[in-house]
Amino acid sequence: MKFASTLKLLREPNHVTQKELADYLKVTRSTIAGYETKGKQPDYERLLRIAAYFGVSADYLLTGSKLGLITTTSTSPEKGREILISYLHLSAESQRKLEEYLHLLMLKEQNEGKGRMEAGS
Repeated sequence: MKFASTLKLLREPNHVTQKELADYLKVTRSTIAGYETKGKQPDYERLLRIAAYFGVSADYLLTGSKLGLITTTSTSPEKGREILISYLHLSAESQRKLEEYLHLLMLKEQNEGKGRMEAGS
């Protein structure tokens, strides 16, 4: 029953209605109500989409563990959610291209970080 209470705990303070979440997940409002009151569980893909929507990990949704919270240093939770939602609306090809670009940016930052560390030594 942990998932049910965690979902409701995330949804209500953020002023997200069952209908809004249902529309985002492309399910009925009664499906969301079932998650919150009848012990029903979403499939894996929907679980990940719920986690992305609220900016938490799937582990947090399932266990309520604070270790499952996603923290960022420079991006607000709202901006992170906006980015994730935008990604989910892209075509599979565009998602692949974005992932490649993100990987390149991460490599670039890692290399720049190594250069700064070497210059500082």
